[in-house]
Amino acid sequence: MEEIALDNQLKSDLIDYIVSLDESVKSRNTVKSYGAVINNVFKSYKVLNKDTTKQMLKRWGKRTKIRAVLAKINEYFLYNDINYIIRLPKSKRSQRKIPDIISREQLKEVLDKCQPEERLILSCIFNFGAGLRISELINLRWENIDWSMWDENNKIISAKIVDSKGGKSREVPIPHFTLAELYEYAQKIGHIDENGIPKKGRIFDFGSEGYKKELKLLNPDEWESKYEEKAYDFIRHNIINRRFKSIPNKHITAHSLRHSRASELYNKHNVPIAKIQQWLGHSDISTTMIYVHISTEKDSKLMEEVGGV
Repeated sequence: MEEIALDNQLKSDLIDYIVSLDESVKSRNTVKSYGAVINNVFKSYKVLNKDTTKQMLKRWGKRTKIRAVLAKINEYFLYNDINYIIRLPKSKRSQRKIPDIISREQLKEVLDKCQPEERLILSCIFNFGAGLRISELINLRWENIDWSMWDENNKIISAKIVDSKGGKSREVPIPHFTLAELYEYAQKIGHIDENGIPKKGRIFDFGSEGYKKELKLLNPDEWESKYEEKAYDFIRHNIINRRFKSIPNKHITAHSLRHSRASELYNKHNVPIAKIQQWLGHSDISTTMIYVHISTEKDSKLMEEVGGV
């Protein structure tokens, strides 16, 4: 078979396979990103063949999950005994670049120049457990925190990070001062109920009320995906990129904040690597080891303790 027709029935069956049968795709965000690419493929092309595959890779290769989607189409064909294989060229894996990290002192200097809400957003990204991803910050909800457990005798409570990367959830501790700042913020925006507990809903709102109202009514799932993209871009460009550009010789991203937090926990506070792995939400501890930038100072102390013969 030299080509496959890209019709609505194939599109529907493919999406159903990814959502219902493919156990490797668990995250809601991954399903959404796959769906967006599939929609573009079926909208732009009538058939799948050697030429259109090349066009897709050239057109979307560096900006989307097109390779992953084409691989999923191959899996679907194999599962359904369809005699067609998409031949994908080997991709050259670039060496993984470790993000720059910053000290707590540098972070405090940046926070002191931020507007109150910006400061709280960056504080949450850095302080929750071993650091949050931007997508986790966007989807953070007041009810994810068990406020009923927070008092003078129980200053450190946890937040549940729900449906994160890979569809996983985890619990992370929150410092007392961050909890106090969040509660003060809830009071400021009038989000406290009659029992003195923050009401349900997203903690941070990035213009959701007026954003694509018609789409929100007609297709809530698509609206949710587009809103998250909008919020992600706002945080990345208007807060992180803008506020951290003043740090010389470093390119600081949200990922940098997680690396900085994990390194601080390990090097300065001796938090076990397994606990940092749990707080970061990593399945494999080797991924966590990439996050932990072991200082030369700690190397020296370790060797001093170990000694020799």
